[in-house]
Amino acid sequence: MYRHQKAGDFDSARQEMRDVLAVEEVPRYRATAQGQLEEMADEP
Repeated sequence: MYRHQKAGDFDSARQEMRDVLAVEEVPRYRATAQGQLEEMADEP
């Protein structure tokens, strides 16, 4: 995700986090991933 963000490819960065959320079961890690995805919502 960070590599995609640094390259300016926010669509791929968001997809990375969606992929994590699709399989992550630990509530704490899901919350972290969801928060990161939400932070990218305002990016291009």
